[in-house]
Amino acid sequence: MLSVERRKQSRIGFETNLTIEILGDHPPLYQGSNKIPGLMVDISTDGMRFLSPVDVEPGTAIRIDRETEMILGEVCYAEPHGDHHFHLGILFRQVLANLRDLEPLLRTLQAFEEDSQVRRPDSNPSRR
Repeated sequence: MLSVERRKQSRIGFETNLTIEILGDHPPLYQGSNKIPGLMVDISTDGMRFLSPVDVEPGTAIRIDRETEMILGEVCYAEPHGDHHFHLGILFRQVLANLRDLEPLLRTLQAFEEDSQVRRPDSNPSRR
């Protein structure tokens, strides 16, 4: 049987350990946590395949934090792999890169906010 390639972008084999965070109200847990360690098996410009110890429903939102980037994505498929693992197809929905470049701006905004709180009187004085 021939398999049909449905991806728009070709994938590159690139294995690295990483952790995905399952978002939502009732996430599947791994050892009591919604953070699931696993192995990125391959990657493309719009998604990746992740080897997970936990089965995750398609449509589930995920978050990946790396050194200078944050990726928000969605599980597209989950297929059994071996006895106790699953391949998750993850579609990237939003990639925020170079987050370190935002640190000076965030510090400036925080200082401005703290300064403006000191200068303005309390708008809700307590009743006596």
